[in-house]
Amino acid sequence: MENKKRSSASPSTTNKKESKGFCLMNHDLLQNILSRLPAASFASAACVSKAWNAACNRVLSRPKLSSAISLNPSPRVALQEVFGKVMSEPIRPHFAMASVGPGFHFKDVLQFMVEKLGSRTPIILSSVSGIFGRDALTHEFREVKWTNGNVDDEVSTYTGIVLNVGYVPGLKVEAIPLLQQKKFGFSKRKLTWRTLLICQTPQGSMIDKFVMDIKSYTSSMSGCTSPLAIIMIGDADVDQKPIIEKLDYAMSMETIIVGDERGQFVYKSGDVSRNVSSSLKCSPDAVALVFARDRDKAHGVGDIEFHFALSNGVTAIGPRFKAASVKVRNSESVTWLTAKREGQQEVLDGQHILDHINNEPSPFRTEVLIHYTDIMENHTEYVDLYIGVTRLRNCSVGSDKPRLMTSLALHGVVGGDEEYLYVDGVGIRTGDYFQFYLSDPKTALPSCRNVSSTLRNLKLEWDTKSAHSTSAGINATDKKEIFGGFIFSCCGRGDSFFRHLNVDRSPFLNVDSSPFLENFPGVPLAGIFCGGEIGRGYTSLTAHGGQEEGSVRCHLHVYSTVYLVMSYTTPEVH
Repeated sequence: MENKKRSSASPSTTNKKESKGFCLMNHDLLQNILSRLPAASFASAACVSKAWNAACNRVLSRPKLSSAISLNPSPRVALQEVFGKVMSEPIRPHFAMASVGPGFHFKDVLQFMVEKLGSRTPIILSSVSGIFGRDALTHEFREVKWTNGNVDDEVSTYTGIVLNVGYVPGLKVEAIPLLQQKKFGFSKRKLTWRTLLICQTPQGSMIDKFVMDIKSYTSSMSGCTSPLAIIMIGDADVDQKPIIEKLDYAMSMETIIVGDERGQFVYKSGDVSRNVSSSLKCSPDAVALVFARDRDKAHGVGDIEFHFALSNGVTAIGPRFKAASVKVRNSESVTWLTAKREGQQEVLDGQHILDHINNEPSPFRTEVLIHYTDIMENHTEYVDLYIGVTRLRNCSVGSDKPRLMTSLALHGVVGGDEEYLYVDGVGIRTGDYFQFYLSDPKTALPSCRNVSSTLRNLKLEWDTKSAHSTSAGINATDKKEIFGGFIFSCCGRGDSFFRHLNVDRSPFLNVDSSPFLENFPGVPLAGIFCGGEIGRGYTSLTAHGGQEEGSVRCHLHVYSTVYLVMSYTTPEVH
């Protein structure tokens, strides 16, 4: 009987001793244990007690970006691999972005992400032409475009996925869509460079609402109407120029906007009312992942900043022209042009306009002639001849006072004949000036090196300031450091673009990611190959990466690589 009593009392006594033991556990030891937990177990541990929650907060005292790629041919296995890697360490998901290749089903992937990350985490999932990132299994950094193994002897890679999950204390993040009435009877097309872009023009009132939704959300979170940064994905079937134009008008010069101009995507907002359901007669033309300051951020949380850089990949060639007549074929979203050479009165047809470019003394004359022949006869894969149109337009949002905005809009050259020059897209007017641009790896490579040099100088500047503070006996708690980065690169770039610079056509590996990898090894970096690069940053890190103050600015790029770098400054201790 005595033994039974001892036996029944034993579990209770044991639990009390265990509880007491956890309470007496050394704080450093507890923090060390918690820091080794995967994300799901870490979230559970934070709910055990106030002491454990405080310890978890110390583990995640700084922002964190976790990313991984998988090239596993099985979409299901690839999805499990990237989530296994990204969620293998403590993180509280404030946002998530995933980009996939062929074979992935949006509905299944999005549902899996919601189950793993929670229904309140804003998520954007897009289909892309290729990915950048570190392999979930081998940890090797890769730049990968989907190929069939017959493009410049590139390794055959059919599909893959890149996943990014971010924790950004001191910021609020939300996915905000631009919704339009559903276009019944219009089927989505796979975007390739052989496809002539047939874009719908979004309604101005809905663009205004989109911009005001972003401003309203930012104001409610931070007290100001312009966010720190926006990562935006546009629908491939929708002209994004008027959307970017209004965002540029409405946002402060400090707001950085980057992303993919021509993608296919689904999204999920933290605010359920923003999500599209089957019962709603609307579909998203674009979605913006908005990063706004949190005016109620906790004491002891430092500041997150975003930095913009651009590697240019096109070169201006030939004289400037002035549009003499403009016709638009809306069914194909193609503009037909005649033009006058600047300073002359003769009206030129498409053939003569191209002849002026081909006869211009320039190292690119041969390439232009070959390119024009390829377009007309061989239907080449890459559309690498463009006109850059200087647009001077009145712009406004809602009831705001209109303001003249000057911008550079790039249009791919479709061809030319004895009547017209044909370019993709709309929005060109009689009297607009334009110049030709040609994709050029000889411009892109030194531009990449310029980005690398700038990042190196930035890092040196921060390290020097921290060292001076320490030597002066000042508590250097306000040290600034990079904690992550994103890349948005043209799908025409990559190894096949740069290897033309080598006589033996040997590969150029990881050219576009090298500026970041060289300066911040070990810091998470991920990216995608785009059908058009969004890049708006007035305070560019690179002198000629962005545009100088007062010059014509371009926010929708071609053959470029856009860099978004995220830094964190630890708070000062008083």
